[in-house]
Amino acid sequence: MEASQFPLKKGEKEFFEHFEKHPHFETLRKEEVKEREAKEKIKEFVKNLSEEIKNIPQVQREVEIHKENLGEVSNILAQAVYLALEEGLLEGLIFIKKLNNPYLLDAFHDVLAGHFFETLLRHNKLKVIK
Repeated sequence: MEASQFPLKKGEKEFFEHFEKHPHFETLRKEEVKEREAKEKIKEFVKNLSEEIKNIPQVQREVEIHKENLGEVSNILAQAVYLALEEGLLEGLIFIKKLNNPYLLDAFHDVLAGHFFETLLRHNKLKVIK
């Protein structure tokens, strides 16, 4: 399938902008890499964004208010990923950070890393060593 058959969502467009400009992705833009290495680089980037969000005062207040589990893990994760893709990365990250659940946060990083990896491949932005 051609890349044009996969229109980018808002969160994907944001990620592509980061991928094209951010020094963190320089090696992925210029060199062939193994799939695992590419996913790890993407996951590191998303984790770094998460760390920055921790310091936002309104997020810290929300975490204090909502300490209880807000539902089934898969549904929460699906909501966070949907938000990240439809509304933007920060929106998805803020949503998942408010839950103050390290397992959910790590799972969120994994799901997004896998999604963005596949999206980069579909749009011929990444060269993977097979």
